[in-house]
Formats: sequence, structure tokens, C-alpha cells
Amino acid sequence: MSKVLGVIVIARNGDRREFYQDPKTYAPSLTDSTALGVTDLHLLGTQLRDIYLTPGSASFISSIESGLADTQQVKVRAKAGGEGSVVFDSATALLQGLFPPNLRNKITLANETVVTAPLGGYQYVPMETVEPGNDRSMESWTDCPNFQKHVASFYGSDEFKAKAEEAAPFFRDVKDFVFGRPTTLENIIYDFMNTQLIYNQTYAYRLPPTYIDQARALANFHEDGVFSDAQANGVGNVAGRSLLHTILSSLERIAFNGDPLQLMVVQTSYQPFISLFHQTEIVKENPELQAIPNFGSALAIELIRGPAPDMRDFLRFKFKNGTADPEGWRRLPVFGKTGDIPLTEFIYRAEGAAITSNKQWAQVCGVSPSFSTAARQAAGRASVEFALGAMLLFALFVIARLFVRVKGRHIRLPEDDVEVSLIPSIRFPMYVG
Repeated sequence: MSKVLGVIVIARNGDRREFYQDPKTYAPSLTDSTALGVTDLHLLGTQLRDIYLTPGSASFISSIESGLADTQQVKVRAKAGGEGSVVFDSATALLQGLFPPNLRNKITLANETVVTAPLGGYQYVPMETVEPGNDRSMESWTDCPNFQKHVASFYGSDEFKAKAEEAAPFFRDVKDFVFGRPTTLENIIYDFMNTQLIYNQTYAYRLPPTYIDQARALANFHEDGVFSDAQANGVGNVAGRSLLHTILSSLERIAFNGDPLQLMVVQTSYQPFISLFHQTEIVKENPELQAIPNFGSALAIELIRGPAPDMRDFLRFKFKNGTADPEGWRRLPVFGKTGDIPLTEFIYRAEGAAITSNKQWAQVCGVSPSFSTAARQAAGRASVEFALGAMLLFALFVIARLFVRVKGRHIRLPEDDVEVSLIPSIRFPMYVG
């Protein structure tokens, strides 16, 4: 029997169109998925299935249902802010590979008719989308004043200024390939260049071969400095700190025999990877991970039962930098451990940096709780006022229908033969979050 009791998978979204973030506030722009991106995530899902859901695999989760998805054993969370639509599409594609269509996904009706789910037994695995307006656990760096101060401090550091001076010749030469975009170290131009290189043939034919590598190296320096901190509980690590709570609570659920959870999938963007690798000291042994992970990257945290007579639970961290990573899945040392780390030790060393609630996030970010409360109260008052206004309009409508006059005579409403609806037809815009 496999020693793997359960797994947490943290996956980065797949490729998408150009994505811009404000260099000071990290407020995001809109972007769209591509067929390349979702295909990559589908492949990641099939790779994860081969490892964790295929009986006979060395890492098969010991008691998980490997055919039809058991929604008590599997939980999926996807970030809805920032690149939200892309992250959602990526999660959907990953689940299609992780739990492919199965002809057993059918039901027999009372009249003995057998109905199979569409697309050959497609499996609809529930997914929780996490909106930063309600839950800051998956996008904690936006609307965070103290994080913005951290970013400004990094831009003002001697290290940043030295790198900007070193990169000045490149920024001068690359101007013809960014079409008016600011060529400074504060503004990341790599994302634009990479998108054009992949999808614009004319651009790909013209771009000098070394430029994309230089732009990627500068982007890695930039984002590693922004999403890391010298202290594990520093605000620069806020992206990893907020995700840590999900990791720790999921590990506790998987380790508890009375809880059915065995597979947790967290679909997110690149920022938490950088912070987590710093917080857990992984970058000390793997400095190359002080960088933006590739599209379709995944970090798998396996909960493993120790060999007899040691019956403790251990954690094994495995990382793959994109589905095409030639190194494949590699084990990462956590907190300097060359082997697996005991679960209890990891919890003890990591929990102090975790952000466990929106209230704590507000304290870390320097957001005034009174302001947040006032904003919620104002929103509540607005909702009540809207409801009262709608009720008043409805009442006036009914009264008008009852007392309408034509040429000085009352018009009697139909009685027996015609149904009359007193509810007006009102169309409201639909907001999809």
C-alpha cells in the first residue's frame, strides 16, 4: 500500500494574452486564456492523475476513489481576482485531465432509462472561486498599503538602482520592440514581449534572439524582490502568508482520520510561489527558484506516513517548473531538511507567518478596520435603500393600475377569463464575479 495519505497541489495558471499590472499598486488589467494555456493545464492534470490517482503508482493516494471523483475527498479552490478568468479556465482544464470523462458517470431513472453525463461521462467537479473582495487568502497583495510601501522601498534600494543602471543599455536597445511602453526596470516589459513572441509571427521573426532572455532575467529580479521579504512574516511575503493558512488547514484535515479530504487543488497565479519558496527557505538550496515560475508549474505537498516503527506523518515537497520541465518533478528541501520534514515541525515553523483571516490581513496591510466597517455599513444601507425604493415603485405601479382612468371612467380589471400580472417586468444587469 502506498504511503501517500493525501496531497495538496498548488498550480499556476496556463498561458494567456498579455497581462499588465500597475508597477506601484499591482492593480491588474484584463486578459484572456488561450488554447495553448488550457491545453497545457489539461496536460498537467493528466500528469497529476498518473502520479496520484493511478493504482500501482508509487505515489498513489492510498484510499482515494480513482475513477469517479468523490467530492468529499477532493476540494478545489481557484483565484477569482487579477487573472481570475484565466485561473478559472486553467482550473477547469486541469480538472478535465485529473478526472477525465468516465462512462460510469451515469444514473438509472425510475423508468429504467440509463442517462450518461454529456461528452462521454464528463465529470463536473465542484470548484470554489475565491474573490478578493470577500476573501483575501488568494490575492492578498492588492489594495494593501503596506505592501505598496514595500514595493516603493524595493524600488528605492541600492540593489534595484544598481540593476537599473546595469540594464540601461538593454532598455535603450529594446525600445523598438515594445512600441512606446516605458523601458524602465520598474515597468516589466517581458510579458508583452513574450506574448508577441508566441503569437505574432512578424514580431518573432524580428526580435533579436537574446532580448527575450534578458527581459525574462530582469522580470525575475523584479518580481522576486517585490514578492519576498527578509523575514518570513514580512509584508513582502504576503502572497505566501495568506496561502499558508489554506495549506496548513488542509494538511490538518488530510491528517485527521475522520475527515475524508485527500486531495486539495489550489489554482492560482505566480506570486504565491515566489513568497512560499522564500518563507520555507527553499531558495537557499535552489536559488534558481528566485524567479517567476513557468505557466503550468505545480508544487505538490505530499503527506506521507512514516515507516515503522516511526508512525509520524511527514511532508515531501515536489516541484515541476511547467509541464515541459526537462528535470521533471524534483524534491525540494524545506527549512534546510535534506529529506522529508515531519508534519508537526513544519506546522510549528510555518504557522507563525500565516495570515488566517481578513481581519489579520487588514492589520498586516495597514487597512483601517473602521474604514472597512464603514464601507460595509454604507453598502448595507445602499442595499436597504434600493430595496425600499423598489418596493415603493412596485406599490405605485399597483395603485396606478387599479385607478387608471380613460375619458373620465374607471376601467375594470379583467376578472375570470384573463390572467393579469401585477408584477412589472424589470431587467437588471447581470454581474459575473
